[in-house]
Amino acid sequence: MLSDEDRLAIAAVHREWVDAELKGDMSAVLQLCTAEPVWLPPDHGPLCGRAAIVRWLAAQPHEGVVRIDIDRLAIDGLDSFAWKVATFRTTLDRPAATGPSVFAGAHGWLLQRDDAGTWRVAVVTWTTARPDHRRER
Repeated sequence: MLSDEDRLAIAAVHREWVDAELKGDMSAVLQLCTAEPVWLPPDHGPLCGRAAIVRWLAAQPHEGVVRIDIDRLAIDGLDSFAWKVATFRTTLDRPAATGPSVFAGAHGWLLQRDDAGTWRVAVVTWTTARPDHRRER
């Protein structure tokens, strides 16, 4: 089982990730990951490594994230390995003609504690009920 300290540290990583997404700072998001993260976006093959993730992100629509609501956050693990799951509801800023877009889904992380004791996100996967689900994490 994880210690309370580990759970709090992982919850802090989660908050940093959400804050970075709200700012549109994907560089900060990637700094929370391991050296060779894997992202598993819906309807897409695995993105292995930062370079692949950066290329994929660059090809996505540049919509601002207005709000991210998180529910059912659960964190567990053992020793230097942990997982986090949650449901989310995200609001994206869209052109005035279409208005904001709100969608919901679930995401999961696998995390590793590095040699310095810092928790890093190793694997990210997510699902969404919205057909256009390229940006959710």
